[in-house]
Amino acid sequence: MRPDQRGFTTIQYVVATGFSLLFFVLIANLLVDLYARGAVRDALDEGVHAAVPVSSGPADCEARAREVVRSIVGGSLLRLDELRCAREGEMLVARARISLRSWLPMVVPDWHLDLRAAALPEP
Repeated sequence: MRPDQRGFTTIQYVVATGFSLLFFVLIANLLVDLYARGAVRDALDEGVHAAVPVSSGPADCEARAREVVRSIVGGSLLRLDELRCAREGEMLVARARISLRSWLPMVVPDWHLDLRAAALPEP
């Protein structure tokens, strides 16, 4: 190595390591967001299944779905913008509008999702 080239590989290493760590954080954020989305979908399923018996209704669906969301995905990871259950024809439908916050909002924006689950009540 010539004396005037000392330190050149160190700068490349630091830049490459920084980009690798950024990529790792973005992948981790994606995986956590996928988990949160799946948890909300499961909560909506739980909600509509709680309202399937004849004696239950949309209020039971909403209460159960909120309880499951709170127990699985509590904290600042997820913002539940709207959660509602209603009868649409013969079906009981649960809808949720959620926002998944980005860990690096300068690089990747927040996700805004509309999720839905439906079940046919007992006769």
